Amino acid sequence: MIKIELNQELLDKHIEEIYKSVDKLIIKILKKKLYSKERACLIYIKENLINILKADNNEMKRFINYFKKNFPNVIGNINEKEKNWKRIYRIVRKDIFEKEYDNWGKRSKYGTYFFVDKIGLKTCPYCNRNYTFIVDEDSGKLRAEIDHFHPKSIYPFLAMSFYNLIPSCSICNHTKKDKNNLNLLNPYEMQYNHFKFSYIPQKINFYILKKEKYDFNNFEIKLFGNNANLEVFKLEELYKQHKDIVLELLIKKVYYPKSYIKELKKFGFNDDEIYRYLLCNYKKDEDLHKRPLSKLIKDISRELSLI
Repeated sequence: MIKIELNQELLDKHIEEIYKSVDKLIIKILKKKLYSKERACLIYIKENLINILKADNNEMKRFINYFKKNFPNVIGNINEKEKNWKRIYRIVRKDIFEKEYDNWGKRSKYGTYFFVDKIGLKTCPYCNRNYTFIVDEDSGKLRAEIDHFHPKSIYPFLAMSFYNLIPSCSICNHTKKDKNNLNLLNPYEMQYNHFKFSYIPQKINFYILKKEKYDFNNFEIKLFGNNANLEVFKLEELYKQHKDIVLELLIKKVYYPKSYIKELKKFGFNDDEIYRYLLCNYKKDEDLHKRPLSKLIKDISRELSLI
């Protein structure tokens, strides 16, 4: 729902740091006795490691199709018990990428806290409902969870790919879990117009602006956007519980007519300042991640012509 703006410096650092570690793990395993198909798979990963680590969502899908065609045994099955895992799947997942992911979480120089902090998101990009603040102090550590956009249990070779690591709230991460839906929009490829909120009046006289007549039964919240994201993250169901926010905007429409806004401008307030004062929200798209429910507030207030 909320676009993640690329931090090129962080991407470059990620490739540099993770490549060195993963490459060492692969070299170590290649010294062992392997079947020819297993060796071919590991050599392919080694030779394409940089491209795998920096692959955007379209490129990740191409790698997925390549592995399905050429090394299908490295594609996981979430319903399969560990004892039934193919050996090459176990090697790629447990001995290389999952091992690197676990080590990454423990590093102080370039680890998960550094990564989440530098991305700079303040709210979950999947739902824009929960904060994703970070605390990295001696007294205690807190950070957003990191969702694997393409599940590492199914595609272990993508477990450390930069665009596959999405800081998210615990609700979205656990809701999505191992769901393998290739139609999902990755937050890095989202545009701010890919999702749009609207309100649907339930009564014909709804537009008669009287604050006394507005209540939760008079309207519904509607969210338009990519169906896969709406279904996987239960976004419409969750946002129906935020009618109080829309109700406040409807009442503000009554209290703050255009004449009132013009009066504020006479006191020297600019449009952005008035927007923040009246709606407690950010106006610019690139700032929407800074506050929960900001997308909902912006879309509905625009629909109401509040500002």
